[in-house]
Amino acid sequence: MILNEILEELSFELKRRKVVNVCVGTSYTGVILDDQSMGIAITLTDGEVDDAGEIQGKNAYEVASKLNSVMRRSISLAVMDALSTVELSNGDPIQLFEGGRLCMFGYSPQIKVEGFSEVLAYDFSPQPVQGSRPFSEFRSEVCDTGVIFGSSLVLNNTDKILKGLKAQHLVMTGASSVIAPNTLKRYGFSAVGKLVPLDRNRAFRTICEGGSSKQLAKYVDRVHVIL
Repeated sequence: MILNEILEELSFELKRRKVVNVCVGTSYTGVILDDQSMGIAITLTDGEVDDAGEIQGKNAYEVASKLNSVMRRSISLAVMDALSTVELSNGDPIQLFEGGRLCMFGYSPQIKVEGFSEVLAYDFSPQPVQGSRPFSEFRSEVCDTGVIFGSSLVLNNTDKILKGLKAQHLVMTGASSVIAPNTLKRYGFSAVGKLVPLDRNRAFRTICEGGSSKQLAKYVDRVHVIL
């Protein structure tokens, strides 16, 4: 499973860090590590956090390795997202590609993307956004560019997508995306993007206070790395 391989790749750095703060907001989950780095993931509330009230102060690897429920994976991916093991460039990695057919897989994905002749979006949400298809209908697709949002890791959908998707360019991005270059390159990804805080304190408070993606966007920026 790709998520276990990502965890293994990041295990050395995770074992060197501790979780000093965690906040599970209504839209996003935020984690701050002992080096003051911050990670962000989408909050999806299926399941429960069995060690709630005990996470602060724990080793980051111990926290990240608990992947037994959707809600727990929101926290785990926020922890892994806090790591920055490579040099990142500014900008949305989707903008690196254009032309042909774009296939997107995410939770209520933004389907208005310029530069492609066709955009096909599969939505993980029980109530798909207008213009998208429910992910339950996904079997296989052939696309020029495939974009898989990090929410697929939270929901454990990534392996299914990779088995059924053929794309010349493959991108992992969005909240919950994790920079694990060796694993992602092995699975065929050519670029990875993530959110980084411009103002860590305001971004964290916005998450804790139930902020939406629009509100959080004021305090974060999009960055990427080409693999």
